[in-house]
Amino acid sequence: MYSKRTIQISVGFLLVVACFVAAAYSTVSGESTCFSDDSFAVLLNPPPSPIRQVAEFEPMEAVLIRYPFGINYDLIAAMAEDITVVTIVASPSQQNYVINQYINNGVNIDHCSFLLAPSDTYWTRDYGPWFVFNGNNELAVIDFTYSRGYPNRPNDNNIPSVFAANQGLPSFFMPLFHEGGNYMTDGQGIAVSTTLVWEVNPGLTALEIDQIVSEYLGIQTYHVVPDVNGEYIKHVDCWGKYLAPDVILIREVPPGHSQYALIESAVDYFQSQMSCYGTPYTVVRVYTPTNEPYTNSLILNNKVFVPLKGSPWDAAAIASYQDAMPGYEVLGFSGTWQSTDAIHCRTMGIADRYMLYIEHTPLFGNQSSQSGYDIQAKIYPYSGQNLISTSTGVYWRIDTGNWNFIQMQPQGNHYYHAVIPAQVNGTVVSYYIHAEDASGRAENHPYIGAENAYVFTAYGDVYQNTPPERPQRPSGPANGKAGTTYLYSTSTSDADSDVVFYLWDWGDGTTGEWLGPNASGAVVSASHVWSEEGTYLVRVKAKDVHDAESDWSDPLAVTMPKSSVRALVFLERLQRLFPNVYLFFFEMFHRAIFV
Repeated sequence: MYSKRTIQISVGFLLVVACFVAAAYSTVSGESTCFSDDSFAVLLNPPPSPIRQVAEFEPMEAVLIRYPFGINYDLIAAMAEDITVVTIVASPSQQNYVINQYINNGVNIDHCSFLLAPSDTYWTRDYGPWFVFNGNNELAVIDFTYSRGYPNRPNDNNIPSVFAANQGLPSFFMPLFHEGGNYMTDGQGIAVSTTLVWEVNPGLTALEIDQIVSEYLGIQTYHVVPDVNGEYIKHVDCWGKYLAPDVILIREVPPGHSQYALIESAVDYFQSQMSCYGTPYTVVRVYTPTNEPYTNSLILNNKVFVPLKGSPWDAAAIASYQDAMPGYEVLGFSGTWQSTDAIHCRTMGIADRYMLYIEHTPLFGNQSSQSGYDIQAKIYPYSGQNLISTSTGVYWRIDTGNWNFIQMQPQGNHYYHAVIPAQVNGTVVSYYIHAEDASGRAENHPYIGAENAYVFTAYGDVYQNTPPERPQRPSGPANGKAGTTYLYSTSTSDADSDVVFYLWDWGDGTTGEWLGPNASGAVVSASHVWSEEGTYLVRVKAKDVHDAESDWSDPLAVTMPKSSVRALVFLERLQRLFPNVYLFFFEMFHRAIFV
């Protein structure tokens, strides 16, 4: 007697064979392709590990849609501005018709290609290929049994293997019934589905399902949660969506809505779960009071395509995405959308097989390190091209100041790091990682870069130091005689109670050395001798032990009148040269000294 699990795997094997037969006559852009014996052999085993499944918000090279369409030409044209639109068509004549329609509706035909294969529906999200990077550092397709289409939509079920053969990608059959609309991943080994995945795999336990997604998708944490909508389709993309590895969007309804309690329970659940960064998920909301399908959006690189219903809440939905995803271009599109079926259901992103991949665990909250903040990342160019080292590094800034750049240094095995200098306690630091390779690719982490940079606060590292206050104006004699020593005093206070040093400027070109240390607030004195007559401006400034200096004090004017000694020298010369005149000046000099 065979177990249900054995029967399911056998069914999976037969489906693989069916995929093989279908692929033998399928084409992309008219070019015939088929599986090789080696490709077919690979299908029966999990991909070589380690395995990492690609998230929707990672770099995409194309998007898969199907004719007859479930989306309008405006949306197709917008997607084709930046990436390739791959359209499934049933025949060459259908392909020619679509090309003419694209041209007539402003679609960039240079960004279009075609997958010539029969299909049953336009829900490419549900039956389209899933993508992983395997242990050979290559993009691979994961095929599975399309549960909603089995056995009545066999053509849809064949599309993943057909696409893989056409693109020359290795393909692996995962022995699991599933639907793409009921699956989302963070790209770091965590995924989410509703309990529908258990329902469509009755022959497997939850642990067996976890083991399968681990072996084929690299998923280590699989959140299987109740469907909050209570709808027949039970797809997670009808109410939730990963926007980033640590951010999940969940629909919001008013308290009187029949699904309010279930939706808020899902919010509570995810807010209590750890993201791949080791921090609780940030849950953001979009208001859907009359079951608008706003969560059923599509992220393609730096653009977000949001379904609109002509509802009073459309503008608020766009604003919700803009607030949650700063730096992205958020675009709204009308269509034949249903509350459980919109843009996400009818499109499927195709991962960039040559992506420049950056893996990094961000610094958040309070960060303490007197030697600086070490930013580490794994950076892998799947193009096989070298990184441009001078353009690969960390951009950082304090508060809203200018961005600084630090080049990252290699640590081996595709790991790199850079150190942001230690900052004073309480400083807010923003940063993001930027990398470029010789293929022309440039990527950031977080994906959008500066507009959504990571933020942390320096804590307990370098304390804010306050320089001493401006010293008091020096006190002391304002008049005197050249050649005589005079004493002057001042004082200042230091807010941090640091000891203080003083530097005197005597106004005659001499400043001496820093004198101290002296206690904060203590009166200090210094002496000076002026050698020549004149008026001098005496001032003083202070510094603390951290070399933080105060401003100069207000000056004290000190006057040294002409010396009588110099007058005697004048009289001696006068006596020698003009004896009669000398007698006159001698009498005047005598009176000046002794009278």
